[in-house]
Amino acid sequence: MLQSLCNENGLKLIKMDAQSRAQQVKDTLKSFHETFNEYAKEVHGDRQRDRLDELRTNLQQQEPKVTSYVLDILGDSVISLGLVGYSPALSRRDLLPTSLLGGNNELTHNFCTFEAMVTSTLNRAIGALEADLWPPTEPTPVLVIKDDELRQRCSDLLSAPGNYDRVIREATTILESRMRNKCPHDVLSGLIPQSADQSGENLVNKLFSPDNPVLSISSDRYKRIAFHRIMLGVISYLRNPYHHSLDPNTEWSWAWSIVGFIDRLVCDIESCEVT
Repeated sequence: MLQSLCNENGLKLIKMDAQSRAQQVKDTLKSFHETFNEYAKEVHGDRQRDRLDELRTNLQQQEPKVTSYVLDILGDSVISLGLVGYSPALSRRDLLPTSLLGGNNELTHNFCTFEAMVTSTLNRAIGALEADLWPPTEPTPVLVIKDDELRQRCSDLLSAPGNYDRVIREATTILESRMRNKCPHDVLSGLIPQSADQSGENLVNKLFSPDNPVLSISSDRYKRIAFHRIMLGVISYLRNPYHHSLDPNTEWSWAWSIVGFIDRLVCDIESCEVT
């Protein structure tokens, strides 16, 4: 009985925290939207330079937080501005910063397109809040990339609006490089004299041979066999195809999961004993 009451009270507190956060985010978005509308009126109206600068600066200061909220609620995606004659595209994360650049983007005929897209985006985000669609009731998984090099080279590609095959290509390149760097240069040169051959399945077979490993993941032969198979699979199924062809249809979730997997493999390689 007591445990049930504790659980119920805990759920109530979580729900109250979620409602409080949703209200805070909604207030921030609505306030930004109101200021943006004032800015739009000035762009279309008297265009007083001091007033425009004041409103734009105000919006630019709020923009990072507002963009963060919008991405949390709607996610990132590619937006087509739909200008007459051509349709330039930008990511949702770049929409607000671009619309607030001033200069030519503040000219009435250019600003109209940004105004419509910003208004639509803010209304969608506020609508999701009012419909209780955000915050989500289930936790959203977060990718934590432990390896510094992998994080520095792949995080920006995962944040891009598309072409996620680049993520897998870069991640598998790092994996292959880490294998070579873990092995002493003189040992690697003795095993594979030609540098052009120090890659792919040939590299894996030479370094992770279960019966005669140069890099040993474990004293247990069966674990060495399993790791050798994993490494061969990654090279043949991921590294080779993505290094020899482009795949613009690669899904973000697939690239996201591959980076997480390779992050673990890189860690395992670093832990290998050089025999």
